[in-house]
Order: sequence, then C-alpha cells, then structure tokens
Amino acid sequence: MRRQRRHSRALERDLARLADGTIEPGRREQVERSVAASDELQTRLGEQLVAVAAVRTLASERAPATLRMRRRLLARAVGPHASGQRSSRRSRRRTPALGLGMAGVLVAVVSVLVAFGGSQAGLTVADAATLAVRPATGAVAEPPDDGTTLPRISAAGLPFPYWEDRFGWVATGVRHDDVDGRVLTTVFYGRHGRHVAYTIVPGTSLRAGHGVRTLRRGDLMLSTFTTGHRLVVMWLRRGHTCVLSGAGVPLSALVKLAAWRGHGTLPY
Repeated sequence: MRRQRRHSRALERDLARLADGTIEPGRREQVERSVAASDELQTRLGEQLVAVAAVRTLASERAPATLRMRRRLLARAVGPHASGQRSSRRSRRRTPALGLGMAGVLVAVVSVLVAFGGSQAGLTVADAATLAVRPATGAVAEPPDDGTTLPRISAAGLPFPYWEDRFGWVATGVRHDDVDGRVLTTVFYGRHGRHVAYTIVPGTSLRAGHGVRTLRRGDLMLSTFTTGHRLVVMWLRRGHTCVLSGAGVPLSALVKLAAWRGHGTLPY
C-alpha cells in the first residue's frame, strides 16, 4: 500500500513537471509514453495544464498573459522540436496516441484560458479550486492523541481539520500558492483511492460564480457547484473563504467534512 502511494505521488509529480516544463529531458520521453498509453493519464495531465495556465494567468496581467500562455502551452504540448520550419527525428517519432491525447488536452486548456483571460473580476472560488490538481510541496504531521486539527498548518489564523480518526480521510500533503497577492494554503487528503483538497483563501471573501446551489447545515451556509470534473463546496470561516473539492467524491461526503467543527475546536 505504501509503495503504491509513493508511486502515485511520484507519477503526480512527473505530470506536474511535464505540465509546467520543469521535467528532466530524459524523464520527459518516458512520462510522455505513459501518457500516450493511458486515457486516465491524459486526463490528469490536462488537469495539470489547466491548473498551470490558470495560476500563471491569474498571477500576471490577464489579457497579454493569456496570449503568451496559449503560445507556451501549444509549444509545450507539441514539443519544442515540432516547428513548421524544423522537425526533428524525435518529434516525428512521437506516437499518434500522444498527439490525439494532447489535442484533447489543448481544447480544455484553451477553454479555461478564454474564461480566465478576459476577466478582470479577480480571484474566484473556481480559480482557487484549480489548485486541487497541483501536487503537494510539503509534508503533514499527525496531531497528538485526540487532536482534531493538523499541527503547524494554518491560514489566516485558521487551523486545518484532522479527519482521519473521524472520517478516514488521511492528510497527505500541503502546498502554498501566491495568487493575486494572497497566499492560498491547500491541504490534501486521501481515502480509498479518492482525494480531496481543502484550500483556505485569506482576505476578502470570494465570489462563487454562476450555477451555484446553496445548502444550510445548522448555522453554516455552504455553496456548491461543479468545475471540470471536480465538485466544489465553499463556505466562510471568520470571513475567509474555504474551498473543498474532489473528483468522484459524493456531495454528501464533502458537505459532512465541511460542516464538521471538531467538537468545537475548529473556529468558524
């Protein structure tokens, strides 16, 4: 089981590095062959490319950045050697399966860039949810016995919940992203092969966007919608936006996690 988890995390890191262009040349071809042979990996790479595009576009001037990002992503997807004037042997050897898979990926990326590129409305909940497909960059420690929050991890003074004992969701990692001048903290949890991401966005609360349903659990108001393959639930804690999302995870499970207050130890 641990070996499988390590393999899965290593593969996720490879996909992230392939998406943002930091993968080593020798490793790149091996990962691309794996992606070409797997519809699932093509989908996951597409999610990584979408996240890279969204985060980079949000972090710079919107309209000019979108055009530059489209060009970079197109160049990355077809490979640095696949120019109209110069075609290397390596680009000609790339398999048709990879080309078709990347074509589908590009459709998804360009769609997201169109949505992000012309907007001046600022950071949204959907933007924050894109961080869920990025890899963790740090480890998470377990709390002492009977603890209900994760030690040494917080955002805007708000701790993250420890869900393993209560719900079976194990905290697997954390990452921090500077987007539009805010440092967003995301903790990742896993259970039975499923994964959710919990992001806290400090500062002024975010708008949820269109197509949102609202739910009430006690005095807590939750908003939910779908973006891509992910189901998203958002709510406020002390005025700060919390975003919980997962692919293939039922809404009832996300709502139960979001509404849990850790026997009163999680400040709302």
